[in-house]
Parts: sequence; structure tokens; C-alpha cells
Amino acid sequence: MDKSALSEHYPPALIKYVVAAILARTATGGAIVAIVLLSSNLGLESKAAGILAACLTLPHLLGPVYGRWLDGVSQPKYLISAAAFSYTGFFLLAIFSFERQLAWLLAFSLLLSGVCSSFIMGGLGTQLPSLAKITNTSLRKAQSWDTITYGVGHTVGPFIVATLSALYSAQVAVSVLVFTPMLAGLLILTFPVKRVLAKTDATLEIGFKSVFYAFKNSSELVRTMAMTSGAAFSVAALPVLAVYLSTYWQHESHHGAYLVTAYGVGNLSGALFLIFKPLSKEPLTLLKRAGSFLLLALVATVLSPSFVVGAAGYWLCGVANAIFFTSSLAARTEFAPVHSAAQTYMWVAAAKVGAGAIGALIAGALLVLGVKVPLAVSCSALALVILGCFVIFKARKLAD
Repeated sequence: MDKSALSEHYPPALIKYVVAAILARTATGGAIVAIVLLSSNLGLESKAAGILAACLTLPHLLGPVYGRWLDGVSQPKYLISAAAFSYTGFFLLAIFSFERQLAWLLAFSLLLSGVCSSFIMGGLGTQLPSLAKITNTSLRKAQSWDTITYGVGHTVGPFIVATLSALYSAQVAVSVLVFTPMLAGLLILTFPVKRVLAKTDATLEIGFKSVFYAFKNSSELVRTMAMTSGAAFSVAALPVLAVYLSTYWQHESHHGAYLVTAYGVGNLSGALFLIFKPLSKEPLTLLKRAGSFLLLALVATVLSPSFVVGAAGYWLCGVANAIFFTSSLAARTEFAPVHSAAQTYMWVAAAKVGAGAIGALIAGALLVLGVKVPLAVSCSALALVILGCFVIFKARKLAD
């Protein structure tokens, strides 16, 4: 393949995006397991670990606010880059707080890290359509590459935590991990200048109310949000339980990071599969199939009798979630109003991570009942969401 053909298939802007996203999401991919490991090393209860993990994800509930900021500025790359730099600073402050056992400063710094992570996860993702060629096939391929960045991040991040924790300490591992967003921030600054769409009088007034009514009038967007939230709630238990499942399966606690790494490898495997075979079905059909696959993978993990089989279950969950996540990206992009695309994207992202935060909290709380109880609850929740979004919705539609 010559240079012109390579540029045609993979524009330089898309390559920059992929590298920056991998660097940013390496930190976010390893953050929760790092927090749980630090908590475990300090002898904190599982409930406390779940609360601290939720501090990283709860700020994503304000995604609609961040989305409006991104829709409202002409060059969002500067805002996202600043968030990447800030993430490193606030997470280093969180490590300092762990060492000094300053609970209020720890919670505060993790919450601010969570705000910044909203921009380098979902916020960065809102910029992908402007960097990819505007055809359905090219955009689907670009979305598969976006899924790969999460797969690599969720593989490399926990691997860094596991390896450096074993060689040195959890504090050293996390300190190394959180410097990757700084490199991402520098690369984001080199993104091409975004072409600003001309706004009509109608689109100038787009805000929370308008986006709310866009969801209210679109069953597709509502079901996209519900399915995305249900999946996020279900998989949120996986990183929280990893350390405890590792000991349950008679391995060292830090081996839990390898379980999360297996999940990341699964994400990467699923995303690579989608590069060679891009999704082509209607987005809601994709969500239904991918959601069912994820449910089966979670059930397999619950039934795992050993660490090795459990790691395979984590890998399968990663594969399923990669396919599901790409399906969700396709649905958000195709069903969103043009001039509030970032806000719509971030509304779904907010619901997703908010559900993940609740899932992490519930997983930590239910651990006292048994290490596999939270996963059983995750399976039940996802099954109910799939049932509601497709079986019950279809039955009600036929009745009307």
C-alpha cells in the first residue's frame, strides 16, 4: 500500500486521534483497579473501595454540561487537552492523599479526576466524526478504531498496575500510569482546526431542554441510552471484584489486575475483529445482539470455577463489550441531531458512566454477601434491560 492509499484509508488526523486516545485511556483503563488495589493495601473495607471507585465515575453524570461546553466552543481540542493535563495533576494529588490518609482531599481529588476523565473518554470521542471521512463505512471503521483505543487502554493500564505493583509498589505503579494523559494532551493540541458549522436561529438555542425533547421524541435514542446504561451497570462490577475474585480463586490479590488485563485484551480482540468486519446492521439490532452476547459472557464468568477459567470469562466479557460499545457509538452518532451531536453523545455517556458508578457501588456493597453475588445481580439487571428495550417495547408497539 503506497502513501496516498494509506492516507486515504487512515487520514493523519485519525492516526493522531488513535494514539492520543490510547494514551489517555491507558490511565482511565487502569484507574479503578489501581484505586481498589491501593484501598486493599491500606486495609480499607470493600464498601470504601467501591465508594472511591465511584468518585472517579460519578462526575460523568454531568456529561450533558460538558457536552454543551464542547458544542459551544469553536475548537474543543483545547478544552479536552486542558482536561488531560489536569487529570494527571489531580490523580497525583489523590496518591498523595492516600499516603497521608486525608479522606476529604482524596475524595475531592478523585472527583476532579473524574470530571477530567469525562473529557478524555466521551469528550474526546465526540471529535471523531470531524476527523473521519464522512461516509457510513468510514465512520463505522473509525468507531471500531475508537473501540480499539479503549481495548488497548483497558489492557495496558491494568498491566502497568499489576507489573509495577509486583516489582515496586502500588503507589509507583499508579504514579507512572497517570502521566500518560499528559502526552495525550500534547498530541490533542496538534489536531486539525475543526470546521465550524453555520448555525441557524433554531440551532443557536439548542440546550438541555432541546436535547431532552430530542430524546423524548426518539424511542431509538431512549433505547440506546437504556441499553448502554444497562451494559455499563453490569460490567462495572468486573474491575471492582477483580482483586477479591483473585483471592477467592486462591491467587495473590495483585493478580486481580491480570483479570482486568484479560478483560482489556478481550476488548482489543473484539475491536480488531470489527476492523476487518465492520458492523453493518441497523444500530438497535446491533445493540440487541451485542447485549445478549455480553449477558452470556457475564453468566460464564459467574460460573467460572478457577482463576484461569475466570480470566477467560473476563476476556469474553471484553470481547462482548467491545462489540457492544461500537454498536452504541453507531447508534449515538446516527440518531443524534446534527447541531447538538456532542450534547447527545455526552448525555448517553453520562448515563453510561453514571450507571457504571452505581454498579461499582452496589458491587462493593454486595461483596459482604459473597464474592459472586454482585456478578449475579449484574446478569439479572442486564437481562431485564434487554427484555424491556426489545421484548416489552415490541409488545407494547404491537398493542398500540
